[in-house]
Amino acid sequence: MSKSYDVAIVGAGHNGLICACYLAKKGLGVVVLERTDRVGGACVTEELFEGFHISTASYSLSLMLPEILEELGLELDIRIKDPSRFHPYEDGGGLIIWREAAKRHAAISELSSKDADAYERVHELFDEAARRLRPFLSYPATRKQIRRAFRQSDIERLFARTVDGSIAELAEEFYETELLQGMLASEGIVSSLAGPRTPGTAYIALHHAFGQATGSDGAWGFVRGGMGAITSALAGVLRAHGGEIRTEAEVAELKLDDRRRAAGVVLASGEEIDASIVCSNATAQRTVAFVGAERLPADFVNDIELFPTEGAVVKVNCALSGLPSFKGMSPQGAVGPEHMGTITVSPSIEYLEKACRQAAEGRPAEEFFVEAWVQTATEPELAPEGKHTLSIFAQYAPYNLASGSWDERREDIGDSIVATLERYAPGLSALIEDRLVLGPPDLEERFGLTGGNIFHGELLPDWLFDRRPARGWHRHRWPLPGLYLCGSAAHPGGGVCGAPGRNAARSVLEDLVAAGHT
Repeated sequence: MSKSYDVAIVGAGHNGLICACYLAKKGLGVVVLERTDRVGGACVTEELFEGFHISTASYSLSLMLPEILEELGLELDIRIKDPSRFHPYEDGGGLIIWREAAKRHAAISELSSKDADAYERVHELFDEAARRLRPFLSYPATRKQIRRAFRQSDIERLFARTVDGSIAELAEEFYETELLQGMLASEGIVSSLAGPRTPGTAYIALHHAFGQATGSDGAWGFVRGGMGAITSALAGVLRAHGGEIRTEAEVAELKLDDRRRAAGVVLASGEEIDASIVCSNATAQRTVAFVGAERLPADFVNDIELFPTEGAVVKVNCALSGLPSFKGMSPQGAVGPEHMGTITVSPSIEYLEKACRQAAEGRPAEEFFVEAWVQTATEPELAPEGKHTLSIFAQYAPYNLASGSWDERREDIGDSIVATLERYAPGLSALIEDRLVLGPPDLEERFGLTGGNIFHGELLPDWLFDRRPARGWHRHRWPLPGLYLCGSAAHPGGGVCGAPGRNAARSVLEDLVAAGHT
């Protein structure tokens, strides 16, 4: 016998939970169906090794809409990264990007006074572009509408530079040192197969400048307890409003009524769940699979098939016996500023371009772009006493390898990534007691991310706005009435921002009002 709800949400990632919370708050009967044994999707904290609690996938917060935090009453303990970044030098020491302007300017001036001045102008450029685009995060925007927001004096040039332009062009325009160029360029290639000279990569950097969750525009922070604290809080809000969450409940098929409207889902177990509204937090491709391509317009399905989802990210999560030490920085075992924010290895634009070219040939990069962090430097309770966690986000390693399989090469690729960081932190590998290497196929299998793409698809402008996830279908509704997309494949895209979930809930409620339901 099937159980009946008003709304069935497919997937308990952060967007699915946010969508569910808004609908449950309006009094709708909501069930969230999660295929795995855990809530949170890729926004989780897991005890990957005994006593070591790690944000397995997503690791830092900025993009979550402040409206969501306020409207859902989420109380998160967020520590703004200060310094925001540490760029180690191979011969010792490194560049520390402090939040305080005078300290930051002085640090960069040791490399170049011109670049120290330029740093502020770069952030003013992105702050202005972000200010103009933020309103569109909460509404279904077309590219034409986006451009209209920039039509004043020389503002159209701002659009050309920060949306359509390449991040390398901006880096070379503003900075003279290779390190500052590489630092800025790295912000425009996150999770993309594109290199920094690819048009549109400036938008990826802009997308990451939208955030206000920390209370400071564009600033990033660590959530106390790891990223799972976010989805745990969301699950609590949902349950408080009568919503239900079921784990190990994989959706196999969408049910339709005799009017070809969504009527619920069938689980892999054969159990049927009745619901007049179905919202999918799965990727667009996985949603097509459980809906059935034959039930959807051919041009719509074709657009979904063309949507690029191949990832190039490897996540390496490590349990350490002690704190890593960087050449020329704090004494062994002492927490220093180099441990407090993001540790970045991206020494030049050409460094990134070379890695990208190698991935395009099916080869993992010989030298990886790396972002690493040690959350236990400020939260020692996340690891056994005296020990630490280390997580590494690395690019580029292709989903499809030209030689060998991921099962054959996973640990060797992990060794290469660790070796990239160990050039700056000698003895790092000897500190690793255990580790988990997650390449693109592993991210796909573990989190349901098609192609291993952490954003459910490319964030380049060609795949945004009224093209996300298909031409003309950016309003979170799908061609079958009663079916909605609430995940990162929907407008405005990926990251732990929650906008797709909130926007989808709004579309559901608008349609209910239009149909005479209150």
